[in-house]
Amino acid sequence: MRFTWILLFLLGLLSACHKESADPALLFGQNSGCKDFSLKTELSDGPTSDCLYYSYFDNTLIIKHVNVGFNCCPEGFKVELQVLGDTLVIRERENSNLCDCSCLFDLEYSLTDVEKKTWWIRVDEEYVGEDMEPMFFEIDLKNDPEGKWCVERTHYPWGDYYNQ
Repeated sequence: MRFTWILLFLLGLLSACHKESADPALLFGQNSGCKDFSLKTELSDGPTSDCLYYSYFDNTLIIKHVNVGFNCCPEGFKVELQVLGDTLVIRERENSNLCDCSCLFDLEYSLTDVEKKTWWIRVDEEYVGEDMEPMFFEIDLKNDPEGKWCVERTHYPWGDYYNQ
């Protein structure tokens, strides 16, 4: 009987010490507001580039999505994360579309509890149609803790509409 109690105690200790890895969580940061391409931006991606910059440090993946298409009057944004195996699915949405126009924004957010390994990133953008190239790419956080992925877009609100 005493052996059983000792065994149960040791098993309890082992399970208490075993830390399961948590799924990554998303923390929304900020947005740029509707962009004006007559001014030079910090990252200087033009209005046809839809780019995602990332940097990884201490289990946190910081993302800056440059030139996301949204309504001019979105009344805020929602960014949601879903983890599907080795794929991080990021869904970006506007809260409302009150105006009859669209423009480009920059969004910043962080993913916490991200394991240092190879991941696929898929960004579901509200204004990217099925006929447009999706933002879907692989990152290797062990070997490349920071990087950039871009796709070219020419449909409104992307393109030379800002230079007219």
